[in-house]
Amino acid sequence: MKRIGIPRALLYYYFYPLWREFFTGLGMQVVVSPETNKRIMDAGVKVTLSEVCLPVKILFGHVLALADEVDYLFVPRIIKVEPRAYICPKFMGLPDMLRARIPDLPPLLEPAVDMRKEETDPFRCWENCFREVGRVITRDKRLV
Repeated sequence: MKRIGIPRALLYYYFYPLWREFFTGLGMQVVVSPETNKRIMDAGVKVTLSEVCLPVKILFGHVLALADEVDYLFVPRIIKVEPRAYICPKFMGLPDMLRARIPDLPPLLEPAVDMRKEETDPFRCWENCFREVGRVITRDKRLV
């Protein structure tokens, strides 16, 4: 069984139930990083640039905690999650920042989450994201 890692940081607290259901429906084992602690924070601080905010540094620590335990890491490229809300540009670049700073990561599954395109139907946005990710994991179209 393939293992997908989900960092316990940033939008995890809003979307984890949705993500968990999707990946378990594909037959994957979902692995969540431990709760944030000093070790995770210190690991993230060590590998990031000083200009990066603490929440992003903590995400890096969570990714490091998962990297050797999983086949894939789920780090969506967050562009917009609700109308009239703005997201920090660093959220858009998280997958790129991770690859640049942490060598030998498992493959990143990084769908673009952009509610601007589907403002009237957020479900459609997630449907498109999951379809993109599902194609990487399985060829069984019924599962996706």
